[in-house]
Amino acid sequence: MPAHMNRFLLLAALFLFPVALSAQSGWVKKQGQAYVQAGYQFFQGDQFYNINGDRVTTSNFRQHTLYLYGEYGITDRLDVLVSMPLYRLNSFETTDWAHGIGDLRLELKYGILTGKVPVSISIAPEIPTAPGDNFATNRELAFEMINLPTGDGEWNVWSTVAASHSFHPLPLYVQGFGAYNFRTGYNDSQFRDQIRYGVEVGYQPGPKWWIMARGNALVTLGEQTNAFADFIRSDGTNFMAAGLAVNYSVTDQWDIVLQAQTFFDGWHARTNLYSAPLVGLGVAWSLD
Repeated sequence: MPAHMNRFLLLAALFLFPVALSAQSGWVKKQGQAYVQAGYQFFQGDQFYNINGDRVTTSNFRQHTLYLYGEYGITDRLDVLVSMPLYRLNSFETTDWAHGIGDLRLELKYGILTGKVPVSISIAPEIPTAPGDNFATNRELAFEMINLPTGDGEWNVWSTVAASHSFHPLPLYVQGFGAYNFRTGYNDSQFRDQIRYGVEVGYQPGPKWWIMARGNALVTLGEQTNAFADFIRSDGTNFMAAGLAVNYSVTDQWDIVLQAQTFFDGWHARTNLYSAPLVGLGVAWSLD
């Protein structure tokens, strides 16, 4: 990985909904290099797109997440990655909070090509460390409970291919990725597999700043067989999203990251999704 990009490239994955962290670039770290980011994300919205793509106004759904992400270079071509929502709170404005840890994601990433257009592949099982069910009480109807789990309750595996290119000496890069999510199920629900893909462009306007613009999409495969799909587990969810992140280098090892993302209709219409801006703030540490 070029030295001028050694710190910020992992930010491509730091806001998905729900949080799912992944190194979506063709570059891998050198042996002994490390990157760790901890941060906070917030989401609130009352515009729900149901399984048919119809928009419905509901009470506000709110989600707060504290996350941790880390990457370490085992060799010059092989990285190990760990990511997890350390603490997540879900609620509607009419309910109490459901809270707990999220699902642990472990990933191995291998650089299959180096040079001007590096290419990597990775495999990432997600372990259902969060409770599969987590009920919140409806404050308006005390006898009613709403299930707002902080994880999806299933074992699933993401497989990703990513490619990158630096325009050095210009302070500019571009990268893209494609990923397949093999899903299993929870209790009597069988979840459908998903495809995710996206692109990112990064530009350095000054020696301490990087600005990253990106777009990505999630597509659920197969036909909908249930009249109702649980949005919190993302079954039947489709969307397109655009985002912006700003990285500021406080020192050679410490960075501050601001990021935002929003959803929109494109060639994939929004389904089974609360659609509103997602914002986040993070602190990162790197070892070269």
